[in-house]
Amino acid sequence: MHEQSKALAERNIIRLKIKYSRLNVSFLFPNLQSSIFNLLIVFCLCLCLSACCQPKPVNIQPFPVASSPIAANHINTIENFYQPAGIAFDYDGNIYVADSGNSKIQLIDKDYRKIVAIGCFGWKVGEFDHPMDVAFSNLMMYIADSGNNRIQRYGLADRIFGVIAGEKSNKSENSLELYSPQGIATDLRGDVYIVDTWDNRILKTDLLGNILLEIGGLNRFNKPQGVMVDKTGNIYVCDTGNNRVCKLDFSGIQTTCWGSEGDGKGQFQTPTSISQDKNGNLYVVDQGNKRIQAFNPDRAYLGEFGQDELKEPYDIAIDNENHAYVTDMSSSNVEVYKIIPPK
Repeated sequence: MHEQSKALAERNIIRLKIKYSRLNVSFLFPNLQSSIFNLLIVFCLCLCLSACCQPKPVNIQPFPVASSPIAANHINTIENFYQPAGIAFDYDGNIYVADSGNSKIQLIDKDYRKIVAIGCFGWKVGEFDHPMDVAFSNLMMYIADSGNNRIQRYGLADRIFGVIAGEKSNKSENSLELYSPQGIATDLRGDVYIVDTWDNRILKTDLLGNILLEIGGLNRFNKPQGVMVDKTGNIYVCDTGNNRVCKLDFSGIQTTCWGSEGDGKGQFQTPTSISQDKNGNLYVVDQGNKRIQAFNPDRAYLGEFGQDELKEPYDIAIDNENHAYVTDMSSSNVEVYKIIPPK
């Protein structure tokens, strides 16, 4: 009996060996076939989606170019500044330069001779710490006293200084806080436009520093440096960190922006200032590309100049005789050009 049981057990073991030797993958993984089918479906869908989502070739439109370009001839160099920044004309056509590294304002006559130095380094009223820009309204000069985080005014007639915005000598006074203001402009009404650079905004104030308009914020500008107001009240901002120029109407509503990072026509690398000639043409200091780009009132590209002389251009001012004065912070000079306008 024992022998029969032993033989039966051996036969059962043999049957099991045969059965398991015939096992296939589907026995071990009964859902494998449907899983493979599902994977194939997903794979096909991915192929279709990747084909559909391939980026279409971008049709990059060239920047509009005016049919009649400008030309500019270099005619002079005014020397012996230290990191000159802003530049502007007074009511009589004299030239004022924010001699930033020397912390003073230099007055230059029409024969390019320095005749007066205004201010010195310090933090008291009438003293400066790296002034970055100047602007005029009648007999009043406004100075972006950047290192002192304030805007000072200076009467050309009475020679009296005052602070209209930012830190004041009397800390108990209520004052408009600024963070490294680097640009300033005025309009025909005498209102003042302040580029509050590190606060990423433009402030419009009256003569006393009362805020009339605030434009910007981090979501709109990125370290703007230059501002200009045309005769009709349009505001132009050099949005330096975003490598573009923005035009806004008198109420601060943005109407257009142009530019992107690059060295092509209508592209910028750290634009720092903008100016306008008597015909309405616009001139942008394209600092990183060491050039001045010119555009007509419709923003069509007119040409460029300055590559042979400029190292680190910062600001530009154009007189009624089409002379362009460009400050160069690296060479510590002011370069003078004669612009030949479009025909």
